[in-house]
Amino acid sequence: MKGIHRPFTHMTSLGYSGSFATKMTHNDVRQMNLDILEKICRDFNCTPNDLIDFKPSANSALPKDHALHSLTKTEVDNGLQEKINTLTADKIQQIHDIIKNME
Repeated sequence: MKGIHRPFTHMTSLGYSGSFATKMTHNDVRQMNLDILEKICRDFNCTPNDLIDFKPSANSALPKDHALHSLTKTEVDNGLQEKINTLTADKIQQIHDIIKNME
């Protein structure tokens, strides 16, 4: 989502170990300590909720309104750059203006 084209290289340049960077880039992190979680959030300007994707187990019986469901992520479209490349200059300017107003 952040447009990082070489996530492994980016993470190792920030001081993460190669094995941890591999797990992160392959969405295979099963646990981490809070110090690492804080470092990631600082380095990537995000919150823990941005990183955690709750996927209930098959035998889970959580009510539909359980708070953990708020951590379930929708699929992110990684083809954003390709979509932007097909837009007219006017549309790109509109996106620029929207982003500028978000600051």
